[in-house]
Amino acid sequence: MPKYVYEASEKSGAIQRGDLEAADKQVVVDYLEKRGLIPVTIRESVANKKKFGLSLALFERVTPLDRIILVRNLAATIKSGLSITEALDILIADSSKNVVRNILIQAKSNLLNGQPLSQTFNQYKEFFPVVFTGMIRAAEVSGKMDTTLEQLSQQLTKEYNLVKKVKSALSYPILLLTASFGVVFLLIAFVLPRLAKTFAQSGADLPILTRILVAVSSFVANHLFLDLIVIAGIAWFFTYFRKTKTGKKVFLFLSFNTPIAKDLIKKVALVRFARTLAGLISSGTSILDALQLCADSVGNAAYKEAILESLKEIKNGVPFSQTFDKYPELFPKFLTSLITVGERTGTLEHILKTFADFYDDEVDSTLKDLTNVLEPLLLLGMGVIIGAIALSILLPIYQLVGKFT
Repeated sequence: MPKYVYEASEKSGAIQRGDLEAADKQVVVDYLEKRGLIPVTIRESVANKKKFGLSLALFERVTPLDRIILVRNLAATIKSGLSITEALDILIADSSKNVVRNILIQAKSNLLNGQPLSQTFNQYKEFFPVVFTGMIRAAEVSGKMDTTLEQLSQQLTKEYNLVKKVKSALSYPILLLTASFGVVFLLIAFVLPRLAKTFAQSGADLPILTRILVAVSSFVANHLFLDLIVIAGIAWFFTYFRKTKTGKKVFLFLSFNTPIAKDLIKKVALVRFARTLAGLISSGTSILDALQLCADSVGNAAYKEAILESLKEIKNGVPFSQTFDKYPELFPKFLTSLITVGERTGTLEHILKTFADFYDDEVDSTLKDLTNVLEPLLLLGMGVIIGAIALSILLPIYQLVGKFT
């Protein structure tokens, strides 16, 4: 947050000078007027502006773990009886990250000027998801800030563990796949071209497998610039393109047509949907606002579209549980039946939490199945490819040895 240097006049005519960290100049003006001072000059500190912008934009970011610690500590301090501004003072003093500290300083400044806490977090959407600000907004309306923050902390922790669990399970297959491509590329680009010269000088009649691999290696070795373009294109495809609207559709189509991956993606989306919806309802958010926030946070384009369509039907008077019956491929009958029971008995929040915990265990089981299938397949594939390359090298060598014996 930028720092402003000001000069202000007292009613007696005396000039006061000082500085204040604020979101903009208007915040400084309001701050001075509340203290009976007349602003004379207000200018932004250039050095501080550069320092803050550099720290916020380039070197630091708010990680999921930072959000968990922030919410957990804020809930604990408020629960102990402190006001929000006093709680923010403690968090500012204890914060080890400049980006978090600056956001909290701005939050305190905004609170002193009558702005809600959720509005500050909403200004940093790249750091705080819509569910985060939505639950804090609901807590401000309901007055249950400490309880809602505890629920948000638990939800963020479970989401963090879910993502960590998926990444951990898939890290070994990805590493194995990357290593396989690396080994094959080195053999084709650097080993085979040298052996091809020896084979050519010998004048031996090469096997078909060797001729094919020699032709491939010759092309790869003689077009290194094109190789780099292809590698860069693959990297772009998996980093940038998949984040675009078209890329999301492509990856969604591929993932929904891969047997085991399809089940995993659906279960992860259902866990997020059920847990997020339960947390929002328990914080006092209306079902319409809760579904809108769920659509933005579920992280799956197919589910987002289905939730938004269901939201339109609910606004037209269709019962919540019936709207999901149109999407049996996304929402299992088990979930829609539970939602129906929850609506009738008033226990929707509890039922959704139970369903999320149940499917969380299902994610574990699916991850194990996925890794149990992927690992031997990758090892087999790597063995076949490297074995074929080795065979293409050994066969001509055996022919040369036989020729001179």
